[in-house]
Amino acid sequence: MKLVVLFAVIAVAGSAAGAVYGADLAAAMVPEAGSHGAWYASRSAGIASYVFLWVGIVGGLLMSSAFFDGLIGRPRLLAMHQSASIAGVFLGLAHALVLIPDHWTHFGLKDILVPFGSYYKPVYSAVGTLSLYLAAVVSASFWFRSRMGGKSWKMLHYTSFLAFGGALWHGLMMGTDAHKPWVLAILLGTSLSVIFGVMVRITYARPPVKRVAPAQAAASPATAATAASAAPSPARVPGREAQMAASGQE
Repeated sequence: MKLVVLFAVIAVAGSAAGAVYGADLAAAMVPEAGSHGAWYASRSAGIASYVFLWVGIVGGLLMSSAFFDGLIGRPRLLAMHQSASIAGVFLGLAHALVLIPDHWTHFGLKDILVPFGSYYKPVYSAVGTLSLYLAAVVSASFWFRSRMGGKSWKMLHYTSFLAFGGALWHGLMMGTDAHKPWVLAILLGTSLSVIFGVMVRITYARPPVKRVAPAQAAASPATAATAASAAPSPARVPGREAQMAASGQE
């Protein structure tokens, strides 16, 4: 818990420093406004963010399904699922923030971070912003699963499909490269693979692990038979057999 608090403090401090000094620093690092370097960087980060979010979604579907058991280890799928999801969130944030120093687009923090606050296509922009926030919440829940409980954590995780769908819709409606064949191929291929992954997850669902309670295990016939066979035989009382024989003769 202390480590989580430390990372949260660092994140808040970094966000505050980025809000104050980020625009000037980014303007010094990217090319001049006439070359639209920030614009190209934003487009690249947006596509990369979408691909990483897709990898995270597919990794989670494969991990929760029994279809690929024996082919891909679950620890590797878990690592891919978590790292890809987190990378997608950070790339999505970079996709938005890198536009601020670009003087051709005139995007500010309100346009980037506030849903429906953008001057350009506010609805489609808000879909992207909300999808990013939702993906960030789902990714952060990795560290709070034990506190949330399995059922609540699983329900929250299902909303990652909304985040992925929102990112897809945002890219189709606002993406400068959305009409290009190679981008359309990426969007179509990733969408179909997610649909296929959901079908595999439903068809080849991993059977739940049934845990027998201690009281039930003690009351089971096999346990009772084992206990009976292991129980010591009653001690013989000296002279008991002779008394029973004498009483029988009488």
